Amino acid sequence: MANVKKPAPKSAAAKKAMADRGTFKVGGNSSYGKPYSHLVSAAVMPYVRASAASVSVWGDTLAGCVPPAFAVRYQQLKNELDGQMIAEDHAATQATAASLCKALQVMDTTARKDGHVPPAIDGHVVQYGDKVFAFLVSGDIAAVRARYPSWSVYHLSDVCAVLSGRLDGMMADVANAFPNARIVGVGPMIEDEISFG
Repeated sequence: MANVKKPAPKSAAAKKAMADRGTFKVGGNSSYGKPYSHLVSAAVMPYVRASAASVSVWGDTLAGCVPPAFAVRYQQLKNELDGQMIAEDHAATQATAASLCKALQVMDTTARKDGHVPPAIDGHVVQYGDKVFAFLVSGDIAAVRARYPSWSVYHLSDVCAVLSGRLDGMMADVANAFPNARIVGVGPMIEDEISFG
């Protein structure tokens, strides 16, 4: 009779790995945090829309056109909203989002009443993450960059040039297969070469 070797007892780490197999841990395989619940996402959506509309008009200049107390309170509300969203408190998120929408209206009215006007550019202003982007259709790009140094300013032809490179085919395939698809992140494009004129 041949000697039968007993398997070595499994380590705690091996047992845990077996128990966790087939599961996905948010943050373990990506840099994204835990996604918000549907209720929290729905509660914050009115503010997301109002903020995007405000940025498209004012860029990041609105807070500088109102009394400092207004800007400080607005930032406090944004900080509160962040905490409520992380805590998945959809009721508090909804209340704070409504307060932020009202604050944007009050700041807009106050700024205009005090003689401030939104930036005048022929293009579109968008906030993506913490950055404000301006995409010009026409006009003096250098002047816009000089006047609003915190913005990332590009001519629309620059955007077309980037997208028409090696991304063009892939973007068309994705758009055809998923008409509502949007870019949410871009990894490093080490092989890309961009020429400036």
